[in-house]
Amino acid sequence: MNSLLMPALLLFALCTAALAADPSASPVLPPAVVLPPEVHEIAPDQVVRQLVDHPDTLIIDVRTEDERHTRGYILNSLNYDYFHGQKTLDALAKLDKTKPCMVHCAIGGRAQLLAVQMHQLGFKNILLLKGGFNAWAATGQAIAR
Repeated sequence: MNSLLMPALLLFALCTAALAADPSASPVLPPAVVLPPEVHEIAPDQVVRQLVDHPDTLIIDVRTEDERHTRGYILNSLNYDYFHGQKTLDALAKLDKTKPCMVHCAIGGRAQLLAVQMHQLGFKNILLLKGGFNAWAATGQAIAR
């Protein structure tokens, strides 16, 4: 065990030193998600108008059940946890792909990734809630518990 600990500590020290030597070095970020042209953002204050104009809009919440329980959720939203992977994709594949779908997570990352997958499944009208559920709550929109 000790024979592995020393090289690991040395590697950690070298990486830390390299970052400290160049304070302008930015952290490594995942690649940006390239959204298909059929995916559009919608601001929280535009959602009510969307639902009035298109009452068949599906609201898809890709957060975990724990997030929904602790933070609340948008009324009538369907929960398809992004982290359930293929199980989530299989469930989404059963939905009507012609209906508009507003997808959200906490801040937007998981929703973007899932929107790309939904497009690949054949969904035609995908809306991303700009800023996710956190933006929804911050703008004073209704939250179900």
